[in-house]
Amino acid sequence: MRELSEIKIIRKRLGITQKELAKKANVSQSVIAKVERNQLNLSYEKAKRIFDTLADLEQKSSKRIEQIMTPSIIGIRDGSNLIDASQKMHEQGYSQLPIIGEKGNIIGSITDKTFTKLISQGEKTMNETKVEEVMGEPFPTVDKNVSVRAVARLLEERRAVIVKDRGDYIGIVTRDNLLREFE
Repeated sequence: MRELSEIKIIRKRLGITQKELAKKANVSQSVIAKVERNQLNLSYEKAKRIFDTLADLEQKSSKRIEQIMTPSIIGIRDGSNLIDASQKMHEQGYSQLPIIGEKGNIIGSITDKTFTKLISQGEKTMNETKVEEVMGEPFPTVDKNVSVRAVARLLEERRAVIVKDRGDYIGIVTRDNLLREFE
């Protein structure tokens, strides 16, 4: 369980008053004030209610991935060769591309790491090699309402995340999208 001293920090970060928190958590405002001044130890039940309320408010206030995604997906069709993929990545300034199948679905991915590996192995037939022959797994897919925080955890391991709305691809998120949040 979290420390009671965190209540004030979280409440201020959320931009709500003691009175607002008290009302939402179904406790008195004086309880919130005393806890924040470290003048009152709460029962487990009240502390849990306050922290649950703060967690709900944090979730509601956090940005959704739809708000920071790139709203178009630049990919490469299966059947394309590696030269085409390399040129598209270079022209767009991307380090990865989703591979799009015949029916418009994403069937895999190709990254700069793929090219680095091929070059280090002495691959010389890039104009003959098709992207689907060397593609990696498709990027993970999330709903547009998922939090930025949840997608950031995915991006710790993956290069990109595809965003969907009711089954349709609507955007892509990369680490670059996250970095722009700090500007």
